[in-house]
Amino acid sequence: MAINRIKVENFTVFDKIEIDFSEGINVFVGENGTGKTHLLKIIYSICAWKPDPLIDMDPSIAQKLQRCFQYLPFKDLANRGIGSENADNAITIMSWISGENKTYKIWNYSVNGEYECEANGLQESFPVLFIPPKEMLTHGGLEKDYIDRHLPFDVTLIDILNKTGVSTVKNITKDMLSILERLSRIINGKIVYKNDRYYTERPDGTLIDFAAEAEGYKKFGLLYRLIETGHLQKGSVLIWDEPESNLNPTLVPFLVDILFELEYAGIQMFLATHDYFLVKYLEVRKQKHNKITYHAMHKAGMQVLHESSLKYELLENNSLINQSIELYKEEVSKVME
Repeated sequence: MAINRIKVENFTVFDKIEIDFSEGINVFVGENGTGKTHLLKIIYSICAWKPDPLIDMDPSIAQKLQRCFQYLPFKDLANRGIGSENADNAITIMSWISGENKTYKIWNYSVNGEYECEANGLQESFPVLFIPPKEMLTHGGLEKDYIDRHLPFDVTLIDILNKTGVSTVKNITKDMLSILERLSRIINGKIVYKNDRYYTERPDGTLIDFAAEAEGYKKFGLLYRLIETGHLQKGSVLIWDEPESNLNPTLVPFLVDILFELEYAGIQMFLATHDYFLVKYLEVRKQKHNKITYHAMHKAGMQVLHESSLKYELLENNSLINQSIELYKEEVSKVME
């Protein structure tokens, strides 16, 4: 199954936007404030439309989305939030999902605190993973306080802890085992979970507490753990906000290779990035069978617009390319002086 399209109206920075997605890798680029992370959270809420007993008992997409924004009331999320002249307008979120030779439509409409949700025959929610920019494994145990003390945390931060802090599975497919082996070579070991803490276990048996592990390796260690617990598998949706954060550029090619392997294993991905190296390596290493769509978000006055392309260099409103050109001009100017 795959998410084919979403339509969003009157939500945060979006007046109205409709985007078609690739069944493989979707990459969002754009300046800060253009809604990239907001789109990722919308997609997460759509995928996880059924209730998670570890987090909540409300199946509403609206409620799930609200918890991605630390329980902000919808009047603060509608049409750019507090102070907006249209703050009482309805929020509309629609999505089109393909699977089993059918297309389903999930939609949610909220106004004045009332919600409606429909799945039109879709029986299962997607196995979805949201990896935030902030490294979370060193904060293992926070998910327990979230439940017991009703902490007003972004639910995506808690969800990733719930999905890593469980027992490992025995039946891992050949494709995913191959990715595990690649990840193990990168981090020089494997990830273990003991006494509510995460460690990197070196080949000689030495345990390195995750709090003392290199930040870049923690990224790969998280993927390792998600595969090992069975949450990252064929049919999953992987949403990753700024996968390049804390990564040295020398590790970006390894990350890109793993992303392509995950796509080959049947995982649809949504990435938001500010990193020129990441998108260029994706473009350079892409093969004919790889499915990638680039989505550039940009501001036009008070509105946020978007454009999509199968080729990164064909995006017209691309802040990464535009800023690299500006840097080149400045460098040439300095040399000429």
